[in-house]
Amino acid sequence: MRRLVGIFAGCLSLVSVVSGQNTPTLPTVTSFECPEYPSTAKSARLQGMVRLQITTDGHRVVNVKVTSGHPFLLPAAINNARTWNFADHSPTTFDVTYFYVNQGHFKRDEVTKCSAKMELPTKVTVSTSLSYP
Repeated sequence: MRRLVGIFAGCLSLVSVVSGQNTPTLPTVTSFECPEYPSTAKSARLQGMVRLQITTDGHRVVNVKVTSGHPFLLPAAINNARTWNFADHSPTTFDVTYFYVNQGHFKRDEVTKCSAKMELPTKVTVSTSLSYP
């Protein structure tokens, strides 16, 4: 029985080491432009989500691949992501999701100086007030 417990504990240790190696460390965003709600999407009263895959060279964004999103929302998300700069890190690729929502205008954040919710580098939420007839 002791031997089985020892083998089980060893397997758990190995799994935790291996799984820890597969988790990439996300880079720290050091500068960015504040995202805006696209005027075409606002005019169309459109809300939605954009998913992007970002590739960095260790300092800045070098490639943006669209995973999904509405054509009215894509350009704003892509252009915003391209403004990001990072603290030195190993080149990497990671996913980011932009949410464009109708929750009224967010209050400007004192840290980010943006009225969008910036949970960088994986989530950005941009809100506006969409009026409905």
